[in-house]
Amino acid sequence: MEFIFNESRLIYISKINKVQDYIEKHLDEELNTRQLSEIAAFSSFHFQRIYRHMTGESLYSYIKRLRLEKATFLLLANKKKSIQDIALSIGFSNQASFSKAFKERFGMNASQFRRLNENENMIIKDISMNGKVYNTGIRYTRPIEVSVKSLETIKVVYTRHVGSYKGNSDLFKGLFSKLYFYTSSRDYIRNDSKWFVLYHDFGDLTMEEQLRLSVCMSTNEDVKADGEFGSMFLKGGTYVVGRFMLKPNEYELAWNYMLSKWLPESGYIPDDRIFFEHYPPQECNQSKEEKVVEICIR
Repeated sequence: MEFIFNESRLIYISKINKVQDYIEKHLDEELNTRQLSEIAAFSSFHFQRIYRHMTGESLYSYIKRLRLEKATFLLLANKKKSIQDIALSIGFSNQASFSKAFKERFGMNASQFRRLNENENMIIKDISMNGKVYNTGIRYTRPIEVSVKSLETIKVVYTRHVGSYKGNSDLFKGLFSKLYFYTSSRDYIRNDSKWFVLYHDFGDLTMEEQLRLSVCMSTNEDVKADGEFGSMFLKGGTYVVGRFMLKPNEYELAWNYMLSKWLPESGYIPDDRIFFEHYPPQECNQSKEEKVVEICIR
């Protein structure tokens, strides 16, 4: 496959990002190599090998992993939804195939997983996910306020990171700087431009080297895929927005509050859209160490 190295690596990154964006939005549908290779504009003969070469993970392993990780979220976030309905909603043809795949991945069945957080004092032994014992002890920080808002669909230009990111403030600064210089050089930035971070995966249930995030800026421009930069839409609708004042080491605590404290007690049932952080204009009198951050879940 020498031709991989004869072309710019950035072209391949752009094509892989495009395919991953499509998969993420269509997990409930049948996905096949021919269809996805057409989206990437690769031949179906070479596509799977290119995908594995670029990501370190086979195409079907990636799809299966996303479906199972999404299932874990739905099992805990919406306990009124049956396991069969969850299985069908994430692209499994039947509950039996889902149950087998779930147990192979997590070492327990879906019903056992759903009961994990019913007793905060329970101790889970010999059950691990990606080498991590499931932790029912959760720390969190409280928001300034939580409100329900109607948000419009927003087009964004993004740059994506794959790999570990937790607690790495320098990584986030670098990604924001990279996107700023790219959008500035093309005169995309406006006074009302909005900045976001999207998290595509499900925290501790995803291997750190496979975690994906996108740093984004809103735009009205006709942005075309350009190497590691791409464009997509944040779908509008009703969102729950938690507004926080956060230091660099408090972001995970804020997410813990929204997903593990506020959401289960609120009566709201989230759908399967991507959750994200919005960085509104910062207040003049705030400390340089802290940032106003809005966590948006739908």
